[in-house]
Amino acid sequence: MQKQTLQNHRIMRLEAITLAVALAALLVTMVPARRAAADQDVSFTVTVPVVYLRDQPSLLAPNTLPVYKGEFYLVVARTADSRWVELSAYTGDDSGTWMLKDLGAIVSGPLASVPVITATLKTPYHRYVVYPKWIPIITPHMKAIYRQSVKYGKDLGMFTVVGDCNALPPIYLQRIATGEFDLAKAPAMQPTVARFSNSFARVSQAVNGGFNAEAMMDPDWANHALCDKGVGPFACEIWVSRASVVFIEVGTGDQYTWKDFEQNYRPLIEYALSKGVLPVLVTKADDLEARSGAPSGYINSVIRRLAKEYDVPLLDFWLATRTLPNNGLIDEGGLNFHLSPAGRDLHLVATLQTLDAIWR
Repeated sequence: MQKQTLQNHRIMRLEAITLAVALAALLVTMVPARRAAADQDVSFTVTVPVVYLRDQPSLLAPNTLPVYKGEFYLVVARTADSRWVELSAYTGDDSGTWMLKDLGAIVSGPLASVPVITATLKTPYHRYVVYPKWIPIITPHMKAIYRQSVKYGKDLGMFTVVGDCNALPPIYLQRIATGEFDLAKAPAMQPTVARFSNSFARVSQAVNGGFNAEAMMDPDWANHALCDKGVGPFACEIWVSRASVVFIEVGTGDQYTWKDFEQNYRPLIEYALSKGVLPVLVTKADDLEARSGAPSGYINSVIRRLAKEYDVPLLDFWLATRTLPNNGLIDEGGLNFHLSPAGRDLHLVATLQTLDAIWR
C-alpha cells in the first residue's frame, strides 16, 4: 500500500511538472519576444482608441495588427530616437509590431534600457502630382516664409493645425499615425508623410470642439502648464510645436459672432507671420452663419480675401467639398457642420497635398 501511494505521488508530481512546462510553453507561444528583452522589463500601455502596429518603425510601413486603448505590452525594442517602440504583441508570423511612442505611455521601467534597433527603411520616391484646383499655388513669397522659418527656431519638418471639432486628432491627422487612414488612397503623398512624420501623432494645444477665432487668442482657453498665462491657445501652440506651417481651420464656431470674424481672425495671420510661421488659411464646408443673418458664404469670403491680402496659402476646402454628397457633411437636420467619412478623407488628403506643394 505504501509503495502504491508513493508511486501515485510520483505520478501526480510528474503530471504537475508536465503541466507547468506545457503552460510555460503556451505563454511563450502567446507572447513571444521577437528580440531579447531589456535587462529590466519596460511596460507600455496604449492610450488612443485603436492603433495598427507596423512592420517597420515608419508611417509608410504596412499595418500588422490592431491594439486597443488600455492594453499592456512589454517594450522589446526601440529606435535610437525612442520615437518608435516595438511591443511584445503576437502577430502569428515574423511581422513587426512597431508603434509610435506618443500614442501610448510607459507604465514602468526605463525605456533607455531597451535595445536599440536600426531599421533599414526605403525612401519613398517622388511622383509628379497634378493638384486639384482647391490646392493653393505657392508663390515665391510663401516659399520664402516657409524656408526662412528656421531662422526663428522652427522645424521645417513640422506642421500643426489649429481649429474646431473637425480638426480633432482622432478624425483628422492622427489617422495617419494610427494607421486608420490608408495611404494607398494618396500614394503620391508618401514622401510628404515621411518628411512631416513627427507631426501626425502630436495633439495641438489649439484644437477643441467649438473653438472660434476669438478663442484662439483668449488666455482663458490656453494650457498654462506649457505657456505663459498671458497667451492664448494659438500662441501657445506656435511656441510648443515649433511648427514651420500652421493650418488655421476656424469659422464654424463663429456663426453667431460673424460680424466680428475678421477682426478676430486677422490677428492669427499676423501673429503667425511675426513668428516666422507660414499660415495656411482653410475655408469651411458649412455656411452656418447664414442662419444667423450673415450673407451666404460670408466667413469663407473673408478668409479668401485675407489670403490674397497677406499672400499666404488658401486651401479652399469649401470648393473641394462641392464634389461630395451633402457637400462632405453629415446630415444633421439642417445644422450640418460635422464632416462625413468622405469629407474627413478629403480633408486629410487636401492637407497633405497643400504641404506637398509648400515644401517642394
